Amino acid sequence: MKFLAVVLFVITFSNVEASEHVAASAHKETHKREIGPVTADTALRYLVNGNKRFVGKQFRNDGVSTKDIQKLASGQKPHAIVLSCSDSRVPPEVLFDQKLGEIFVIRTAGQAIDSSVLASIEYAVSHLGTNLIVVMGHESCGAVKAALSTLNGGDAGSPSLNKLVGDIHPRLKRFSRLPASANVVDESWSNVEGVAADLTTRSEIIQSAVESGELHIEKALYHLGSGVVDWK
Repeated sequence: MKFLAVVLFVITFSNVEASEHVAASAHKETHKREIGPVTADTALRYLVNGNKRFVGKQFRNDGVSTKDIQKLASGQKPHAIVLSCSDSRVPPEVLFDQKLGEIFVIRTAGQAIDSSVLASIEYAVSHLGTNLIVVMGHESCGAVKAALSTLNGGDAGSPSLNKLVGDIHPRLKRFSRLPASANVVDESWSNVEGVAADLTTRSEIIQSAVESGELHIEKALYHLGSGVVDWK
């Protein structure tokens, strides 16, 4: 009987161990990603050059023909993901002079992050093979100003707005006792840097792709008066 009990224990343990191995393999399987043909460095160059064209008013005239539109109907392979502010003066497709199907854009006030934002980025990273994420803020950001004004307490105006500025607050803590910089540029950079860091700490998929060296996260700030995008 003791021998039978030992055999049953070994079989049961082996089955459990096998099940755990299968479950672990399945978990890892979900983090495999397609790798797109455009490297992060090349994608970044596209955006830098595109912003130069925007500033110089020398826009591309390709990518909008009927043939181009029809080609994209079968699928997309954007070379960059851009997480930027919802501000109407900061449209990434325009200021980077990019065409249909070239950049995967997520816009929220102050680049605030929630599960929908993370899921959208994870989709582009995992299934579209995009190798570059750009987190782009801008000077005179209203969401950053609202977060600063409520940093030491206060109401942003509604539960939804309070939640939004609450996401931004931790990235601005060091400014709680300082006067605001001109056009809140310093604070906006701090927010951008915090968002870039948060993407990897709040998403295993993004973190894994970054650690592999395939996915890069770049930080940028748009200047409203000049149209220039600065990079860090």
